[in-house]
Amino acid sequence: MSEAATTLDWLRRRVGRLRAAVVDPRARSEVITRLRFGAQVHQDVSLSCHDRYPRLFTPVRALLAERHAPHILSYGCAAGEEVTSLRGYFPDAMLVGAEINPALLRICRKLPHDPQRVFIESRRDTIAAHGPYDAIFAMAVFTRRPNEVNERGLRDISGHYPFALFAADLRFLADQIAPGGLLIVEHAQYLVEDALRGMPFSAVPGLGNWLAKGPRFDPEGIRIEPQPYISRIFRRDS
Repeated sequence: MSEAATTLDWLRRRVGRLRAAVVDPRARSEVITRLRFGAQVHQDVSLSCHDRYPRLFTPVRALLAERHAPHILSYGCAAGEEVTSLRGYFPDAMLVGAEINPALLRICRKLPHDPQRVFIESRRDTIAAHGPYDAIFAMAVFTRRPNEVNERGLRDISGHYPFALFAADLRFLADQIAPGGLLIVEHAQYLVEDALRGMPFSAVPGLGNWLAKGPRFDPEGIRIEPQPYISRIFRRDS
C-alpha cells in the first residue's frame, strides 16, 4: 500500500472513531480527557478487561509472597478492571487505582465497597501521598494510540509521543517504589531500561521476558529493528 493510501485509510479510521465518540459515552470521555489534559495523557484509549495479564500477575504474586498486605498501585486503572483483577491475586493487599479520566474514575468509585482499596486522581501529589508501593503496574499506559502508529507505519514517533514524556513519568513512578519492590510495565512504546538508566533497578531474570507486543522505539523515537525481546518486571535494589 502506498504512503498516500495508508494515510487515507488512517484518516477514514480516525473519522470512524470520532463518530463513535458522539454515541459512545466511554469514547466521548476519552476525547474530553485528551482535550482537557493534553500532553499529560499517554494512552487515551481506555480499552481494558478483567484479568488481562495473568502471565504477569501470576509471577508478581510469587515475588511478593513474603510481603504481608503489599501496597500496590494500578497506574491508569481505566474503569477498575485491573484493580478488581488484582484483588484475586492479592487478597490482603492495599490496592490503589489511579486514573486521569474523570468519567472512568467516577465508575471506579461506584464499584462495590472494598476497605482495602482506593481510587484516586492520577496526579503526582496524590500518587505520592498513597505510597510508597511494593509494586506498581503500568499496563498499556505508556503507549500513545498504538493502532494509529501501526496503521500509519510510523518509523519515527518523536513528534507523536516524545521519549521525554515517557521517561519523566516512568521515573516518577519508580521513585515511589519501596526498596525491593517491583515495577511492571507492559505495552510501552519505549524500553523501560532506557528510561530508568542510572536508577537502582534491574530486570527480574527469567520472568516477564518475551517478544515485545508491537514495535519499540529508541530514545530518539526511531523504531528498533528487529522487534526486540523485552523485560517487563523490574525490581528496585534493597
